[in-house]
Amino acid sequence: MKRKLTLRHILYTVLAILFARFVYLNRGQLVDIVAVLRSGVWYLLLVVVFLFGLAVQNQGRLYSSIYAMLRLPPERKKLSAIFLVSRFMSVAAPSGGLSGAVPFIQDARRRNLGVGTVLVANLVYLVVWYSTFALILLIGMLHLFLVHDLQWFEVAEAFILIGFTTLLVAVLALAWLAPNWLSAILHRFTHLTARIATRFNRPVPLTIAQTEALANELTHTIYLIRHAGWGPALRPFGFALINELLNLLILFFVALAFGVQMNLGVLVGTYSIGILFFLISPTPGGLGFVEGILILVMTSLGIADESAATITLAYRGFTFWLPFILGFFALRRLEQQRKAETPILEEVEPQSS
Repeated sequence: MKRKLTLRHILYTVLAILFARFVYLNRGQLVDIVAVLRSGVWYLLLVVVFLFGLAVQNQGRLYSSIYAMLRLPPERKKLSAIFLVSRFMSVAAPSGGLSGAVPFIQDARRRNLGVGTVLVANLVYLVVWYSTFALILLIGMLHLFLVHDLQWFEVAEAFILIGFTTLLVAVLALAWLAPNWLSAILHRFTHLTARIATRFNRPVPLTIAQTEALANELTHTIYLIRHAGWGPALRPFGFALINELLNLLILFFVALAFGVQMNLGVLVGTYSIGILFFLISPTPGGLGFVEGILILVMTSLGIADESAATITLAYRGFTFWLPFILGFFALRRLEQQRKAETPILEEVEPQSS
């Protein structure tokens, strides 16, 4: 008796290697984070851990509210775990943010859900998240402007984020107002990418059938949103705002654990610019860039250099490293649940007579 080696086993092994490699390459920062956390007020750090747990659960509720609106079976606890896996995947296997959708696609296939509808659910999630964060960002940038500390590169990054959010909203609006136009645009995009792929001897990313299926899924999704009513349609925005509040509280209590009490302007300004560079960064999860910009913003707002560096390391420990590490173990747990639900087929080697 021997177990059948599947592509899933190979992928999990590769991800485990990527996880170990990423941790090894950045072990210096992890050591610094552990040393910093030991010097903080322990009960305030416990509050941060509690808030982090609430934030992860709230992410599950956010996804569940979108799934329910699109008439997909909402499994809040599992969606919270998939969210963590998504955070891990986007760092371990960066691909412009696309790898973060892979765990949701795999879950859709396992539960026999429409992959196109699940992709649209992730699109709606991004629209909801970026739209609500844009409100926080505007408040933070207004504060930086009033204290004469708004930098040109922060404005440039904000314009990029707002432009990307506008593009996502435009796709949904086009599916709402003119589904035939959307289908025509997707077909033209498919033909263009096919020509480019053929010229460079690359596989075609989308076929005509896949394009039509995606256009149909978008149209069907808009139909579901139209008939969901105002309550279900606005509920995701409520969870997204709660998520922003929880993350602001995480930063506030992290700073408080190291003897720094941020006022509202400093808190919102620091948080919003940090998340902005987390979303738009050339490195996975903004590693290196977010740390630098957080220290820069805090010191320019009157926080001492040493305190700013300490707060930054602790904050990134909770908001970057903790989700990344938990995401890897959540991947293992989901894999074990999948095996329990669908036992691995074992093949019997033929015996010679």
